[in-house]
Amino acid sequence: MDALEAFKNSRVMVVDDDQLVCETLTEVIQSWGLHAQAFPNAEAALEGARRERCDIILLDIFILDVCGLDLISQFGGDSKIIIITGYADKEIAIRALKLGAFDLLEKPFQNELLYHSVVRALKALENERKSKRLIDDLKKSREDLLAQQQRLETLNTQLLDTNRALSVFAQNIEREREEVEKRIAMKLRNLVIPMVVKLKNDPGLHNHSVQLEMLTKQIEDLTTGFAVDSRVAMALSFTELQIASLIKNGVTTDEIARQLNIAESTVRTHRKNIRRKLKINNAQFSLRNYLNVKS
Repeated sequence: MDALEAFKNSRVMVVDDDQLVCETLTEVIQSWGLHAQAFPNAEAALEGARRERCDIILLDIFILDVCGLDLISQFGGDSKIIIITGYADKEIAIRALKLGAFDLLEKPFQNELLYHSVVRALKALENERKSKRLIDDLKKSREDLLAQQQRLETLNTQLLDTNRALSVFAQNIEREREEVEKRIAMKLRNLVIPMVVKLKNDPGLHNHSVQLEMLTKQIEDLTTGFAVDSRVAMALSFTELQIASLIKNGVTTDEIARQLNIAESTVRTHRKNIRRKLKINNAQFSLRNYLNVKS
């Protein structure tokens, strides 16, 4: 009985009002290594099936004036039912199979025939249970995937909302920065330039008129020209800003040296530093053109 080795814990229910049949079938089934229990009437059998799951039910068609075929649906679909009867005919067999019976054996039947029917029923039941578990696992996996997809969609929506909020925040910061720069520029023009003009008109400072004129021009550049680009202004020192302002307006190196009262070599060094800080790596690219583009 090697075919039943894998099913040794399976449970078989014998439902027959013939005590001898119940005892005989129970003894045979237990000899195969299966659990077997007999019930002499339908009520006890249904109660036993509700109390403990049964794999195979050997069901007589007529049990104390009860038609066994009417019991098939009441036992549920998780058991394989093998009809056993001494009154088999074609009509009964067709009806039993339509109602869900797995097989039909006509009494008296040989133990070998019952054995093969039980083996086939247990294998079919095992395959159905595996298929059901697989379907349940697939259904659970699908539910998990849908839940994960929903979480990802929610997260994506949150990220998009956050990105939009950050974009608006960055735009607001940029507008605020521009407004601050404009206010600073206006203060420079409205406060500093009048003071410089007043100094230029002071006869005692006549010898410094060139420097005051240059200072006026630089303030105008800072508030209207290239220095509007804050990245340029932040990159250069004050002296470099002075020299950059003069270069932008076409003043030559020797004239810059004269106006600032420094050596031409110093001016050239500042020009190199300005190019380096502004990342103008191409020696053929005009510093003056770059500064005018930034204006």
